Amino acid sequence: MEPINIRLPKEKIQRIDEIAIKNGIKRSEVIRQALTIYLQLLENIGDFVELRSLRISREEIPTSNFGDLIIMKLKNGQAIVLANTSSGGIGSKHEDEIKLDGKVFGQLMARTVIIKVLASGAQPIALIANLSVEFFPTGSRIFQGIREEALKIKTLKVLEGHTEENIKTKQTGIGITVLGIGSEKELKMGKSLKNDIIAAVGVPKVGYEVISAINANARDIIMVEDVLKLSKMSYVHEIIPVGHEGIKGGLKMMEHIGGYRIKMERGIEERLKVDIEKSAGPSTVILLTLEEESIEQVKRIIKKPFQVLGRIT
Repeated sequence: MEPINIRLPKEKIQRIDEIAIKNGIKRSEVIRQALTIYLQLLENIGDFVELRSLRISREEIPTSNFGDLIIMKLKNGQAIVLANTSSGGIGSKHEDEIKLDGKVFGQLMARTVIIKVLASGAQPIALIANLSVEFFPTGSRIFQGIREEALKIKTLKVLEGHTEENIKTKQTGIGITVLGIGSEKELKMGKSLKNDIIAAVGVPKVGYEVISAINANARDIIMVEDVLKLSKMSYVHEIIPVGHEGIKGGLKMMEHIGGYRIKMERGIEERLKVDIEKSAGPSTVILLTLEEESIEQVKRIIKKPFQVLGRIT
């Protein structure tokens, strides 16, 4: 690496130093990471940005929603995907309803929103987390878990956002946003085909059930590694993370947003090994559409509970 000299306003230098001290890194590392993210974005956003002012013309960026995702289509055939998640009352604070170590909590929350972006077919590149707790000791432990989960995605940079330093809080709260980017043609939203099989992978878990599942090596819930593999399979056409609405709600969303007609397997309700109306909490289940001949191959690779539900008609 070669050294460079730059001039910055005093207030920006102070902000850089605050971030460096907070994260235990050097001022130069903060600047290097900021430039890396900036250059990655410029490489992919086409010619609608005036570099001096970074003004973006909204009219030139078609924006749409798919479930709780926002998709921004860029001129160069790329697309930006935004996903977020939030939580309250779970953590290590005195009045949290569900008690959970901050590091594990951070991992679970980061996992949830990373899965949403990976399922879309985009590559996560930036994660921003804001906490409604003090940085030390509660927030630092949560950020540690977030960073560890983010390490599973090599391209993902983490920005540790604001914490609450003015008010003493009694419960834990968090909001996380992940930005992903990818080729518009390779995004998996709305890509299911007629006669595709619809399957549920994973078991619905919520609350302490999720913690127990993690402690059991996540044998029956979906993890980031699983969705990362599935997102690269051409024969997996669509991936829908399931949350509080349950598998049944996820199927209804597919019909409503994707415009599909879904035919359930005959007698499926009697043969189901999972409750399709139960909340899947932080995306412990995903719905897949895929080619029928690829089912056994997916089972061999993912090795999680797999239940065929029906097909696209």
